[in-house]
Amino acid sequence: MIGRMMASALALMSGAAYAEQTPPPPAPDELGARAGAANGDRVGYDRAFFNQFNPQTALDMVRQTPGFSLDGGDDRRGFSGAVGNLLIDGLRPSSKNQSLDTILSQIPANQVVRIELLRGTLVAGDASGQSVLLNVVRTESAGSGVYGLGVEYTSREVPAPRGNLSYAGRQGQVEFGAGLTFRSEYRDLPGWRRIYDGAGNHIETIITPNPRDSRSASINGNIAFPLAGGRLSARGTVEWWRYHADNGFISSTPAGAPMGALYAAFREQEPGFEIGADYDRAFGPWQLSLIGLINREYYESTEDVEVRDAAGALIETIQQARKQDEGETILRASLSRNLGAAQRIEFGAEGAFNALDASLAYARDAGAGPVPTPIPNSNVLVEEERAELFAVHTWRPNAQWSVESRLAWETSTLTFEGDANQVVDLNFWKPSLQVTRTLGGNNQLRVRAYRDVGQLDFGDFVSAAAIADAMINGGNPDLSPQTAWRAELGADLRFWGAALSLTLTQHWIEDVADVVMLTAPGPNPGDPDIRFDAPGNIGDGQATSLNVNFNAPLTALIPGARVTVRGYLWDTEVTDPVTGDARIISYQPESEINVEFRQDFPALRMAWGINYFKQGEFQVYRFNEIDTNEEGPWVDIFWETTALPNNMRLRLWAANAFDGTVNRVRHFHGPDRTGPRVRTDLRERQFAEAPWVIAQISGTF
Repeated sequence: MIGRMMASALALMSGAAYAEQTPPPPAPDELGARAGAANGDRVGYDRAFFNQFNPQTALDMVRQTPGFSLDGGDDRRGFSGAVGNLLIDGLRPSSKNQSLDTILSQIPANQVVRIELLRGTLVAGDASGQSVLLNVVRTESAGSGVYGLGVEYTSREVPAPRGNLSYAGRQGQVEFGAGLTFRSEYRDLPGWRRIYDGAGNHIETIITPNPRDSRSASINGNIAFPLAGGRLSARGTVEWWRYHADNGFISSTPAGAPMGALYAAFREQEPGFEIGADYDRAFGPWQLSLIGLINREYYESTEDVEVRDAAGALIETIQQARKQDEGETILRASLSRNLGAAQRIEFGAEGAFNALDASLAYARDAGAGPVPTPIPNSNVLVEEERAELFAVHTWRPNAQWSVESRLAWETSTLTFEGDANQVVDLNFWKPSLQVTRTLGGNNQLRVRAYRDVGQLDFGDFVSAAAIADAMINGGNPDLSPQTAWRAELGADLRFWGAALSLTLTQHWIEDVADVVMLTAPGPNPGDPDIRFDAPGNIGDGQATSLNVNFNAPLTALIPGARVTVRGYLWDTEVTDPVTGDARIISYQPESEINVEFRQDFPALRMAWGINYFKQGEFQVYRFNEIDTNEEGPWVDIFWETTALPNNMRLRLWAANAFDGTVNRVRHFHGPDRTGPRVRTDLRERQFAEAPWVIAQISGTF
């Protein structure tokens, strides 16, 4: 669930004017936006550029925009730390729960005049911290819609339907839209485990069937209209999803003799809704932006487990039921204005109230009836009152240079009740300074130094049992936000029809968010303490990261072809609290690469392509184990044509064409990781069918 802020200084500087017919009055800083366009801060791609791809929606166009990757922002509380990098007519969608993909997929391509990439002073001061933003500029239209209907067919031999329907239009200065989506999946992910003792002897084999399915649906609507000299926009969405899996763990000796089995039926669902509104108005040279948002999510899950012996007799049942009610209420206001032709200031404040009410019931029954078993930190009410004040100054001394300085102060109070009872106060200063240099009109270099404060995930405060893994996924109310000073060197380069974006960052991290060991009293008097792992802070660390986005035509070699490469590399280091040795930070993948190749045949109105995705391995360092995870590569091949009546599109996918694997290796040590290895759990899973087929037909009306 991704958050976004509405109408920051950069959004106002980009202007909200429509491209054709009676545009709204320009914002007071429209002249500043035009100056940015002249000095390279704005790179535009007209609709004609995208005709070669036969787009149906704005999402089709954004995916083909050179040197840009759609980013919904981090999953953080509030707007200021969780905004994405998308603007529509110069303004951000006032939504956190609705994905950017969904919003763009509901805008017909015939309503898009051009796609703009905003850089330099046009993004200066933006709360997202993004170096490049994308602005979708639309034309006025009487209204048009988008539809799609498809089916996925996998190993369950059950067609899984999916579809979408939306309509967007304008009547003068009134803008409105509505849409619905639904999706279903049946994707079995069976596999195996092999267990080895400390000497490396194979002692057990476990077969793990895993039939599962999921459903999701959403309904959304939006409206915007002039009000009291300004403009009011509102957006709402209702969402629901459910997931069901029947997990089996059938154990045998290496020779094949039965040893027992565990069967778990898992179900979860989460309905939710969100309502957001924003208001923008000019007061002389000042521009006022107000935004309010309310969202609520209601999660619940049940897990019913049977444990059987080698002969198949039932020896124990386990039940776990979880409920979590989570909500967020946000108010944000900002004032901005130009100071002459070269400077701009913005002041603002944001307030938020967040809450999570979590409960868990866990019971075991060995034949004498269910016996409730407490799980530490599993029944907790967490409430947070948070506020942020910020000020931004941007300065363009000439056409080549721009300087942005920002200072923010964040304060919050967290209150815990239930299994944990405490009050925590947090305060952080967040300064930032960025200098940008334009080269040759379309190329930019930037240097940035700033302090980042990682936001807390309320789910990290709450525990639950991972029954199949025989461990507690702990919650820790003492977890504090990770902070980091960062020095960033970036480049956005355009040459020979290609686009290259690079960001090299050095991170000096305080209070590294990782995994720590916690203890709790045993369930009965005299029982030993329970040791379990939970999110926690383990001291200072450092990291170096490189992000790359490259897009280039291959027409000199392959007619109509284009390739896009996106990825990152991370090198991290922190001192392990258990062993005292240097190691990498838990949960941070070492690398990721996404390669997309596409070849278009405009005369035939046909295209095909290959998408390749691979994420490097990551480790989790628990008190008595090292857990290594890696999966993929995932390769999808597609073919599409729009040579159909009414320009409809037929698209076929061969998904998971190369049968990617999900691998996990757990090395256990005793009594903790300073001791010898006592067991190794080697796991592998593959989808039951590779590839599976997806067919979809879509169009506009």
